[in-house]
Amino acid sequence: MRNRLGKSWRELKRGEPGRRFQNRYERRGRSGGGLRKWLLIAGGLLLVLAGIVFLPLPGPGMLIIAAGALLMAEESLSAARALDWLERKARRAFAKLSGA
Repeated sequence: MRNRLGKSWRELKRGEPGRRFQNRYERRGRSGGGLRKWLLIAGGLLLVLAGIVFLPLPGPGMLIIAAGALLMAEESLSAARALDWLERKARRAFAKLSGA
């Protein structure tokens, strides 16, 4: 499992910014519904909600939210598009703040 996570992370890092999550979704080739798909989306949503609860506390609230969002993006094209949109916005904001 550790090797699979490492491979997934490297794949995301190499992806084209602003399209990396959609490309990953398309490469995984999910078709149709299925119980597994809905369980992963529900699990991702629960992680996001748990991360929101942990935000005011010291700890990894943002990391938990990111993990949940990534889990949902694996199975949902809409979630993958949302993450790509968010990445583009974050990159623009960071570039503005850093003066680049």
